Amino acid sequence: MATQLERIIPPKIADDGSVHYSSVTSPPDQSTAVCYMVPRRVIPVIFVPGIMGTNLAKKDTDPPEPVWLLDSNSTVKSWMVSSAADRKLILDPEKTTVHTDGKIATGTAQTEAELHRRGWGEVAYMSYGGWLVWLENALNDAHAETDYGRKGLRESLCHIVTPGLEKLVFDEVALSYKYQFPVHAVGYNWLQSNAVSAARLSARIDEITAWYREQFNYRCEKVILVTHSMGGLVARYYSEVMGMRDKVLGIVHGVMPATGAAATYKRMKTGTEGAGIKGALTALALGPNAATMTAVVGNAPGPLQLLPSRDYGMGWLRIRDGERFVALPESDPYSEIYTVRGTWWGLCDDQLLNPRDTAKKIVDQDWKKFSELIVKEVEPFHDRISGKYHANTYAFYGDDENHLAYGTITWTQHAPPLLRGGSPPITDLLRKRGSEDPATGDQMIETTQNGRAVFSKFVLRDAEEHGDGTVPVRSGRSPGHQVHACTAFAGIDHEGAYKVDATRLFTLHAITRIAQSVKGTALDYKA
Repeated sequence: MATQLERIIPPKIADDGSVHYSSVTSPPDQSTAVCYMVPRRVIPVIFVPGIMGTNLAKKDTDPPEPVWLLDSNSTVKSWMVSSAADRKLILDPEKTTVHTDGKIATGTAQTEAELHRRGWGEVAYMSYGGWLVWLENALNDAHAETDYGRKGLRESLCHIVTPGLEKLVFDEVALSYKYQFPVHAVGYNWLQSNAVSAARLSARIDEITAWYREQFNYRCEKVILVTHSMGGLVARYYSEVMGMRDKVLGIVHGVMPATGAAATYKRMKTGTEGAGIKGALTALALGPNAATMTAVVGNAPGPLQLLPSRDYGMGWLRIRDGERFVALPESDPYSEIYTVRGTWWGLCDDQLLNPRDTAKKIVDQDWKKFSELIVKEVEPFHDRISGKYHANTYAFYGDDENHLAYGTITWTQHAPPLLRGGSPPITDLLRKRGSEDPATGDQMIETTQNGRAVFSKFVLRDAEEHGDGTVPVRSGRSPGHQVHACTAFAGIDHEGAYKVDATRLFTLHAITRIAQSVKGTALDYKA
């Protein structure tokens, strides 16, 4: 008896995401057309980017006028020469909104229109374009090239060791292929409070799941979140503070500053750091000195919420003058560092908050607004997410001696007492305003001793703690025992955390394992 031949008919995806099969009449060989059905149960995988990773546009402009667009080097080069005054005017939390029409990466089976619907145009192409393509293809690889998943990346994770995770088993991988995992991106206005961004995430998740139910009558009730950096804080607030955890199967956090990052303080004092040519250009775009950074960050609750919280620990700001040493905070960073006015070492120089007020006529009003941001937006946000993680969380962070981060901030007296004419009491030094060197951020402090002017110069020491160049180990690993896995990786830098194979495979592995949580839910095939 002749062997029955089969012809595999691949699915074709229409502009609206629907799936179609087409075949001509069976040829003389009497082969049978075989269509691999696309699952009718959907678990959207939603990527939430980090700070500065969402494109922004001016509010109420038609067509939208982008002001922060990370499509290519040419779209960011204007920021390299932008003044502090221009930055404050343009990057205003109340005058900006998410720009949805950024460049969309190619290389998937989806149309550009479908990926635009999924929000890919909201996030930075330069940072995330390649990553989104990789994730979409890895999660939707039931096609001939992988023998319909039998030789896909997920199957390979049954045979290789993923740091921090047990090997997948065949049944886990097989279950994952019973679901669609369309990859979405949800950006947010990173200048605004992360609580506001969480509300946007909430609305978008409801829209996304409803679309699959209403458009195709698919079963779609829950999502999986994958976050980068500050996006993790947004997701935690959505899941745990807003009480939306039941809409989330699980979360994968990448390089999240779980308890904050001292680099936020450092950048407010001396600008964005950058090593090498690429790093130097990045620093110019983001803000190369205290003036350009303070003009934006000092008026934006989102970036300020990256400051170290109480959970970060005490004594991370250090001022050293020879053998004399002060470590702050002792108990409260908000009152001891962030809202201290008129000192050279406090977080914010009130003279830099509003570069458009050149005569400083409203400096008191500007300071009041800033201090209220700390008291009403930053501290409460930190307290609300403190120690709170979704029950099905996986996380990874950087731990690399080649990507040092600011775990502590240390100001060191540059000249010994003999060369500067004496050593005034350190309490005198702490009470003074400084004169900042705009090129380096060094602080010159003038005091009086025995009727003579004495000058002290304090210099910020380089980063010394292992990390990813931005988030130190102490913050990255802090989820620790509160999550299923919290794994350290060497060789990753903060911005490019999802550009290396190791962290991509960790994320794919975690998503596949999170998918097992469908059991007992409305998505379970037994339900």
